[in-house]
Amino acid sequence: MRLIPIFILIAHFSLAQFTYTFHQQVPVIIDQDTLRMPWAGGLNTAQFNTIDLDGDGKDDLALFDRMANRVVTFLNVDNQWKYAPEYEIFFPEEVSGFMLLRDFNCDGRKDLFTKDVQGIKVFKNTTTTGQPLSWEQVLFFTGFPGAKSPVLLTKGFSGKINLQLQADDLPALVDIDGDGDLDILNVKFVGTSTIEFHKNFSKERYGTCDSLDFERITQTWGDVEECDCGVFAFGESCNTGGRTKHAGGKSLLALDLDNDNDMDILFAEAECTRVYQLTNVGTPENPSITSALNFPPDAPIAILQFPSVYYEDVDFDGRKDLVASPSIFAREFLQTDLQRSTWFYKNAGTQQLPVFSFQRRNFLQSDMIDVGDNAVPAFYDADGDGDLDMFIGTFVNGVRGSIYYFENTGTRIEPTYKLITDNLLGLSFYNFTNIKPQFADVNGDAKVDLVFTASNAAGINTNLYYVLNNASVGLNFNDQPVQSLNFPIFSSENILVTNVNNDLQPDLLVGKRDGSLQYWQNTGTSTTPSFTLTSNAYLGLGASILRQNLSMAVGDLNADGLPDLILGDQNGELRIVNNFKEAADASAASVNIIYNPLNQAYTSQNLGGRIWPAIANLFNTTKPAIVVGNILGGLHILQHDESVPLPENPQISIYPNPISKEFSSIVNISVDRPAIAYVLTVTGQEVGVPLLLQGQQLYQFRVDSLAPGMYIIRFLINGKSYARRFIVQ
Repeated sequence: MRLIPIFILIAHFSLAQFTYTFHQQVPVIIDQDTLRMPWAGGLNTAQFNTIDLDGDGKDDLALFDRMANRVVTFLNVDNQWKYAPEYEIFFPEEVSGFMLLRDFNCDGRKDLFTKDVQGIKVFKNTTTTGQPLSWEQVLFFTGFPGAKSPVLLTKGFSGKINLQLQADDLPALVDIDGDGDLDILNVKFVGTSTIEFHKNFSKERYGTCDSLDFERITQTWGDVEECDCGVFAFGESCNTGGRTKHAGGKSLLALDLDNDNDMDILFAEAECTRVYQLTNVGTPENPSITSALNFPPDAPIAILQFPSVYYEDVDFDGRKDLVASPSIFAREFLQTDLQRSTWFYKNAGTQQLPVFSFQRRNFLQSDMIDVGDNAVPAFYDADGDGDLDMFIGTFVNGVRGSIYYFENTGTRIEPTYKLITDNLLGLSFYNFTNIKPQFADVNGDAKVDLVFTASNAAGINTNLYYVLNNASVGLNFNDQPVQSLNFPIFSSENILVTNVNNDLQPDLLVGKRDGSLQYWQNTGTSTTPSFTLTSNAYLGLGASILRQNLSMAVGDLNADGLPDLILGDQNGELRIVNNFKEAADASAASVNIIYNPLNQAYTSQNLGGRIWPAIANLFNTTKPAIVVGNILGGLHILQHDESVPLPENPQISIYPNPISKEFSSIVNISVDRPAIAYVLTVTGQEVGVPLLLQGQQLYQFRVDSLAPGMYIIRFLINGKSYARRFIVQ
């Protein structure tokens, strides 16, 4: 006797909306400490700014993380930082490269400066009382009637020019000459690495500080030139053997370190790990740099690589502190520690004469889940106690990849996650990097196995691997080796193991680096899969520069009994394709899915640059949550805002019952939560193979090969067994 299953999707519910809110209340425990804001999403290359976000008169934090091209916002709540994602969408979409907030027009509101391919863009803060942040781009007079420039201009040798920067430069924006308006220091765009001074003539020409009227006064401010990493020439040119060296970005922070009323410089460059103190021993009018020292002297910054420094009060004591973080766009070295990349130096001196005392390397990061970079989440009930445990794959943990395992020590309604290990199965000893886990049955035994992609230590030769699970309930990997499915991809690409063509065998969706989505059909069997390329542009998603390296998750998100597809890409935004197996293409995908209480609208939002979604029913509700991991090493929880609790007992339906093979050979079976189903004869003999059932989806089974009689379907749900009878006539 053989049971032949045919899976046909039929809607149970009519709702098709995807509407979510950020959920930050799930506790997370690491080393006995409960994190204060675990779901804030991680940090890698944060640039620190203070600004009053909520209009309460207190400075809040607005960070820009270069690696994710993302603004990250925190409120000051009783002198503690609280993650506040609702403010992030109110910053200009054009922010890129860097974000420096400075009040250039002296109206008490900080304005915004950011990188553009042509130079620097400026946005004036136009926020009104009681309203969310708003901005207006500043346009600059070119000197020609009716012509304005979208980027900041300065007067060069022969008229107005763009103040151009290298792609990864960070200029100093501060009142250099003490006249009350905002000036600019930057390293010369091409040629020698000297410092340019662009003086703002707003005060001199208009009597106010509300203009940005620049002239380049000198290209050799301080008479200092950077020759190489940590090598400077003072009062003379570098001895370069005839070659001018200006490779990589330069970072400048100008502040008065010695209280002598002139500006000193903290200097860093892309090829260095150190920050150098260039003390001005001259005057504001005639600056002179004669030395370069590691900074701070007692505990020098050493970040691999390209540290940049920011000067803001981040500990609520009224004195500006120093925060250093890498200024890179992407990881270049395995040794770069992106889990501890925000170095905090407390100002133990005064505002006038600061003294910076090293405190920690993971400021803010220690309050959140931050596994470094490429946090890829997956969920499964590992211990068989009826709730979902959490797994996070990492790019590196130290210098090798690993999987973090968090046990749910709460309940399936109110989860609490406690870190058990940061190296599940000792995978780091395989010299893997870039591990991206998921759970799927790869050998057809109705046991959910660990599946993951991983790269070698060089970040290449990425493949699809699995470890078989010995347990029907929970996870047991004892004596099981890591095996390969021999499916190579590029390191930035993503694979989802899921059934696409309704034959209950594992197929593959592959998010390619060129932005396309491939469908590989399993043309083998459930026990011995073999994959054949069926579509190079599944759902019409071909190559596109607007999206790259698609990541995917599949599940019933809106409780209609039909599987939906979540897509993420390098822009950090989610798209959801409703009932994707029946969709003609992805053009109707839902994008504006996250509710913002400030403007009371659903919007799209950058959740951390490159992202990886996972679907998890964390709260035992009719509509599951989405957990999003990102390149910043952190996670966000998106809770469906129309979901309601599931009933205590599972809802199981079998119809028609009895079934007459004269009229139909299909039995319809549905269950409102994940289950393993076993079809048995009345004598207990198993018929066919066990089947994994997703919650709130309809499954159809052919019974024309069954002899007339009574059968039992046993459902294993959350460690408990439930039985239902049906009769074949």
